[in-house]
Amino acid sequence: MLTVLLCDDSRETLEKYSAMITKSAKKHQLEVAVSTFESAESLVFYLSDAPNEADIIYLDILMGGQNGMDAAKQLRRCGCKAEIIFLTTSGDYVFDAFDVTPVQYLIKEATTAAKFERVFLRAVSLVKDKTTDMFVYESGTVRKLIPLKSISHFEIWRRRVTVYCQEGENFQYYTTMGQLEKHLEGKNFIRAHRSYIVNLQYIAKFHAQSLLLKSGIKIPVGGTYAQQLEEAFTAYMSQFSVYRI
Repeated sequence: MLTVLLCDDSRETLEKYSAMITKSAKKHQLEVAVSTFESAESLVFYLSDAPNEADIIYLDILMGGQNGMDAAKQLRRCGCKAEIIFLTTSGDYVFDAFDVTPVQYLIKEATTAAKFERVFLRAVSLVKDKTTDMFVYESGTVRKLIPLKSISHFEIWRRRVTVYCQEGENFQYYTTMGQLEKHLEGKNFIRAHRSYIVNLQYIAKFHAQSLLLKSGIKIPVGGTYAQQLEEAFTAYMSQFSVYRI
């Protein structure tokens, strides 16, 4: 069962998109439970004690009171890992949206039913991936599984790898850079330096010879990897296009 939350200050809009989600779910034989909220404050309050109760969240941005962008950032700070889809009337906040790694940023009047369904199914796919896309490592008699989405970067020094997670935790084990890269192939991780591999979704800013991660950590960028890193990040960010008429 997928839990989908819709937040918009228009009751008519909530009814419209609830029906579209239910119709798409039935078409693709998906079990969903849809709940609606007419303010960002009510959504944040609902998730405050259980930030990961939702699988997918649809958020309007321009609402009375707290706007949807601020609500999304607050939810992320609380540890909410739901797939967020912005569904709004303005493209003015698209660059701010990168901070909360949304599935998509949709403009209401430019989003057809077919396009809405494609984005919904992509979010469903990402939710399903979370249950299986794990990083597994062994250290002595300890075997640990970590969701890949929670890892911001890896640092390796003389075969000792430190795994950095978004909650501030880190773990160490031994392997080679080659084995680590092979393990992460196709998982949105990229080599930034001879000693660092970063998760593309955690990059906040590029500097001349370094990266600033959303956690505030600065990662050096080796000259050998700079172009490949920039191309990979550009390709990753291109997924979050704004749909216009």
